[in-house]
Amino acid sequence: EDAERLLRNCKRYDLLNEFYQNQGQWQKALETAEMYDRIHLRTTFYSYARHLEEQGDTTAAIPNYEKSETHKFEVPRMLADDPEQLEEYVSRTTDKTLHRWWAQYMESTGDMETAIQFYETAQDFFSLVRVYCYCSN
Repeated sequence: EDAERLLRNCKRYDLLNEFYQNQGQWQKALETAEMYDRIHLRTTFYSYARHLEEQGDTTAAIPNYEKSETHKFEVPRMLADDPEQLEEYVSRTTDKTLHRWWAQYMESTGDMETAIQFYETAQDFFSLVRVYCYCSN
């Protein structure tokens, strides 16, 4: 309580944000980052997403990884053990990089139809030609 008041009076919002995170007061940490500590906003979202993932709440972690702009790497890593949920996530997103990555993964497993579908949505025409040539289409 005193530390919180001192940090607020000194306008050390970066330390106040860290203090809230260490106390597990994530909503206060996010509010502080959004209002006063914008430079650490993405880092705060990332830390919160990691916390949620550690708690087993992957559904809530995903939007926070997206807000931290680390979802292209972190969500596939987090969902690697659940391919159905990962495919559902990739299908819902409009991110061409993730679509291309999933297409490459599907191609490596031999699922050429799904690979073609995701290469098309990623607009990766070079890979589409390569897969069509491989499939003799």
